[in-house]
Amino acid sequence: MKNKNNIYLGMFLLGMTGVLIGVVLESTTASLVAGALGIVIGGFVGWLGGRRYLIIICLGALIGGAIGYQAGDKDILIMAAGSGAAISGFLANFAELFRKKK
Repeated sequence: MKNKNNIYLGMFLLGMTGVLIGVVLESTTASLVAGALGIVIGGFVGWLGGRRYLIIICLGALIGGAIGYQAGDKDILIMAAGSGAAISGFLANFAELFRKKK
């Protein structure tokens, strides 16, 4: 049962991220395509058991997006959110490696 919850959480988080990318780009097609890809990838990551990893990535994207929003440019917002997610993903991966060694 726990594994199903991870899958649904992953599908929700990455699907919503994809939809929000389309909203920022002001494109319905981008929202649908990015949302669908996010659901597939999020389900796969959730199936692998990456709940903590997904949450950390979303927090990084929110922090990066908040910083990018202050610039007032849509392109900088997208790049900052993506960079925040990528950096937090690397940090989450390192944290998992160190946690498993103990």
